[in-house]
Amino acid sequence: MRAAAPSSGVLGGLPGPAIPAGPFLVTLARLPPRLHLPPHAHERATLNVVLDGEYGETVERAPWRSHGPATLIGKPAGAVHANQVGSFPVECLVMEVGADSVVEVLVQRSARVARCGGRLRAEMARRDDLTALGAEALVWELLAELARTPLPRPDAGDRWLTRARDLLHDEPGPQHLSDLARRLGLHPVYLARAFRARFGCSVGEYARSLRVERARRLLHHTGLALSEVALRAGYSDQSHLTRDFRRAFDQSPAAYRGLARGA
Repeated sequence: MRAAAPSSGVLGGLPGPAIPAGPFLVTLARLPPRLHLPPHAHERATLNVVLDGEYGETVERAPWRSHGPATLIGKPAGAVHANQVGSFPVECLVMEVGADSVVEVLVQRSARVARCGGRLRAEMARRDDLTALGAEALVWELLAELARTPLPRPDAGDRWLTRARDLLHDEPGPQHLSDLARRLGLHPVYLARAFRARFGCSVGEYARSLRVERARRLLHHTGLALSEVALRAGYSDQSHLTRDFRRAFDQSPAAYRGLARGA
């Protein structure tokens, strides 16, 4: 394989909308059948989760290898690789994660990768002010999947996780998980992984549940207009409130208020 100049473009320059997520850049890529991407490299280390379909890849003159759904691939910065899509389209998530996040080519395939990839895809589809936090937390969870050795557990134990939860309650609004981890003296990978293990959801999912519950209480206990409820609960507009409320409670905010008042 001939050498290639580093490229910051996703999948060798294939266009796709990118979402900043803390220190990461996340792109949902849809690759057409029989696409061939010649040897190229990225300036930053990358993660790639295959959501649907299958493609072949060779990295640094290694034999071609096939990657199918639920596969997580990590490549260090500057790793020269080429890709070949077969007869069916491929959908995958590509994350630029930074020069020191991945130090060698690593491949992991598991049900946990599939779940995390699906959650990240859904998070990107929402595109609101909590998307960055939610996506960042999920990328850290994926990095945890590639860790060859477990991270040391902080001496303070679970009380740091309780503190992380309390900060989400006390300081509503968009945050970066990496900033939250720094305030707590934790590695972001540990915080992302341990938070889900302790509370059953990611940091981003927890923040979303707090916000929709805040809106529910305002609907139940006040006569504020829906637009004002959305503003006070932390939503950018009423449409985002309605969408999240329907997802959480299977009814619109107006319908919930009517039921709460016995209408």
